[in-house]
Amino acid sequence: MSIVELSNEIGKLAQIINEKNQELDELRKNYDAKLQIINKYISSLPTSSSSSSAITDDQFIKQVSTPISCPQCQHTIWDIQKPHDSEFLLIPKQCIQTQSKVESSRVVENLPPQTKTIHESKNKNKSKVICSYCKKTGHTRAKCRTRLNTPVSTSETS
Repeated sequence: MSIVELSNEIGKLAQIINEKNQELDELRKNYDAKLQIINKYISSLPTSSSSSSAITDDQFIKQVSTPISCPQCQHTIWDIQKPHDSEFLLIPKQCIQTQSKVESSRVVENLPPQTKTIHESKNKNKSKVICSYCKKTGHTRAKCRTRLNTPVSTSETS
């Protein structure tokens, strides 16, 4: 491959990268515009946290179970039987009453803290990895410099 061909290929790749960057910028702008609309909607919702404005689970289920149609064109906006076909998401304006706070705290107490133990054991294992080829610690057989017969550079640590 000559230098001219290589230069042309690099130019084509640079053009493709620029096009993808423009597409990404356009997607970001659209996403930000939609996010602003959603944030305006959420901020317009009443922020009452009193229990009198809360609805029960039964009331919520009844309201969500009924299909919602546009009054002008009769297009079905929401139908619980076809949630994947819907273009919209229903967000209740009122808070939904929880059954009891005691039950939720019991569930939290019964859960073991598994994530900490997993991360701690991973950190310990990384520092104690032993190569099966040269029997040295700190790397695996796949990255063994002795097996790969490559010199260790001064900038890398093995």
